[in-house]
Amino acid sequence: MEDSGKTFESEEEETNYWRDLAMTYKQRAENTQEELREFQEGSREYEAELEAQLQQIETRNRDLLSENNRLRMELESVKSHNHVPGRL
Repeated sequence: MEDSGKTFESEEEETNYWRDLAMTYKQRAENTQEELREFQEGSREYEAELEAQLQQIETRNRDLLSENNRLRMELESVKSHNHVPGRL
């Protein structure tokens, strides 16, 4: 597997070249793996935060719906008590 246009003075020089290149790629791969781990951890933390916020919003929504229903029933009650026949 000869690099196009790359010539070497000796086998040792070629060996060192390919070894260094392999080490460079290995280091890049390790760095990329570390970045991926950090990204995944950050994503998990962000997802957990969003889930907690979603639960809070859903709870608030349920509370508001309950309050809305209570107020509607109260309004209907007030309407029916104020609507006595013969009374304006």
